[in-house]
Amino acid sequence: MALLVGLDLGTTSIKAILLESESGEILASASRPTPVFHPRPGWSEHDPEAIWQVCVSCLRECAGGHPVKALAIASMAEAGLPVDAHGNPLYPIITWYDRRSSPQAEQVERAVGRENLYTITGQRSSASFGLTKWLWLRENLPGAVPQTATWLPLPSYILFRLCGHQAVDYSIASRALLLDQNSLAWSSTLLDLAGLSENHLPTLAHAGTPVATLTPKAARETGLPDGVLCVLGGHDHLCASFAAGGHLPGTVVDSTGTAEAVLLVIPGFLPNPASASLGLACYAHVLPGKYVLKGGLKAAGSAIEWLARILMPESEDPDYAALEAEAWQGVGKTPGPLWLPHFLESGSPEADPFSRAALVGTHLGHTRGDFFRGLLESLSFWLRENLEKMQEIAGISVEKVVLIGGTTRLGLFCQLKADVLNRPVFLPEIPEASATGAALLAGLGCGLFRTPEDALAPVLGRRRILEPDPTRSAWYDHLYHQVYTPLYHSLRDIHHTLSQL
Repeated sequence: MALLVGLDLGTTSIKAILLESESGEILASASRPTPVFHPRPGWSEHDPEAIWQVCVSCLRECAGGHPVKALAIASMAEAGLPVDAHGNPLYPIITWYDRRSSPQAEQVERAVGRENLYTITGQRSSASFGLTKWLWLRENLPGAVPQTATWLPLPSYILFRLCGHQAVDYSIASRALLLDQNSLAWSSTLLDLAGLSENHLPTLAHAGTPVATLTPKAARETGLPDGVLCVLGGHDHLCASFAAGGHLPGTVVDSTGTAEAVLLVIPGFLPNPASASLGLACYAHVLPGKYVLKGGLKAAGSAIEWLARILMPESEDPDYAALEAEAWQGVGKTPGPLWLPHFLESGSPEADPFSRAALVGTHLGHTRGDFFRGLLESLSFWLRENLEKMQEIAGISVEKVVLIGGTTRLGLFCQLKADVLNRPVFLPEIPEASATGAALLAGLGCGLFRTPEDALAPVLGRRRILEPDPTRSAWYDHLYHQVYTPLYHSLRDIHHTLSQL
């Protein structure tokens, strides 16, 4: 029996799991809220030391004193920070959802060109990425630039605190908007724009690559034994997708937590300009030789929580079971209210930063269950639209849709996705998919598993299948084509006008 640790640096919480390699069972876990503070209205930052201390606490609770063989990190991908020659932070970590670097994102697109940028990186410029955050820091804190030895993505910083080495896998590096997907090397064009050199960035390698063992100091702090091997993990959505078998042919993974990602693994980089116009990203996967075509929505689970709190203001924690029970009463028979679920920009496939959420078709007879149902229906329509576009772009027919993430706890939401897609959906019984994926990568890195298939063998067999209801599918097909699909275009000009006020 060998023990592996997966550490998941999430937007909402930081989690650690202790995984038994042969059975794939999670023996212990620990979770803490991800510390965040707001120094100014509209700004969101993480204190690097606070993040580290939460990681230490989670690792000590779930794995301290156990004979752990290896660990790896899954992480939110875009957040990063500048550090000096000793690895000391020079500025807090700007969260991926902080929008202050929007002007710098526009500057990147103007300087490089949208199509050229996509040909290099597989992505459009956005305030989320590490490059735009670095440009903001360079313009607003020029004193930090001369002291900067390295720009470290968040998981690279935590890895450095654990083992003393600075490294990053290709999936996390991709979300810095500095990686050339064609060569899997740092892009000279974008480095020049940033005023950086390769020496300012961590060493590149595939996820699953062993880096170094824990430092004695990190071992003392975490309670882990000396000799634990630190292995490169990757982007949390992709680690979760790997744990769910998302790299298998004809499989799409819908990963829905705070944000939502639709992930289709493809055999090579696809620098299709049409993908750029749709807001689809294409970049390196956590498995060597594979790429992911990714659709995204920045507010999915967070939008559900927002609405639940508004609908249940008297509750400290919303009663989702009660909301679902009320919502079920109108499923497949009550039209509306329907949402345009653009709470933080449109995401794909519109790629419109000025689009906002809207609620249509409301009348005085609607209940709070109807409002909740309408949001779940609309998010399901969003998934269908993205799935259709991605199949068209990639030329791949999807045979299996796998649902993972925190919102799979909402049984109605999962069933609505099956009904709206008119196909079965699969729910792997993996309690912490991102952390599990990281732990399996750790197992590959330390030689416990020979292949990804060996790593996945114990976990892939445990799943539930939800079948679509034919009558409801016909109902939702009509709503999708006649109401949801035209909704964005009907409101586009209004939202663009509002954005200018």
